Amino acid sequence: MPENEEKKHNLFLYVLLALVFVAIVSSFYFFYLKKDYDFIVETECNPEIEMCFFRDCEHSLDGCPPNNLSYYNQYTINANDFQSCANEDCSYVCSNNIISCIKTECINDDIQNGVCVGLFNIKTQN
Repeated sequence: MPENEEKKHNLFLYVLLALVFVAIVSSFYFFYLKKDYDFIVETECNPEIEMCFFRDCEHSLDGCPPNNLSYYNQYTINANDFQSCANEDCSYVCSNNIISCIKTECINDDIQNGVCVGLFNIKTQN
């Protein structure tokens, strides 16, 4: 191999290694140090007093998480704030606005497909 081509080959290898190193360092910074990503958490919900998401955990155990919540609220929280949740249960800190939680609301399609139940169903039945 001519010397000029060998230098180009080595240069390509060095650039590739530098880019891999930059990708690893930036991922470490954003995901481990800065925690710049979100968690979706579920909290208990009472369908008699509010709108709730619904999944049938009694008949279908395949799609249910370990907490077996059939009626639940869904919140999006920043990973950095997740440490404020006691025992991975964020219901207290989200309901009292201790941390910034964005509640996922039920939309009309969810209600019609039976994914959301609660106040809306009670009001329409009366």
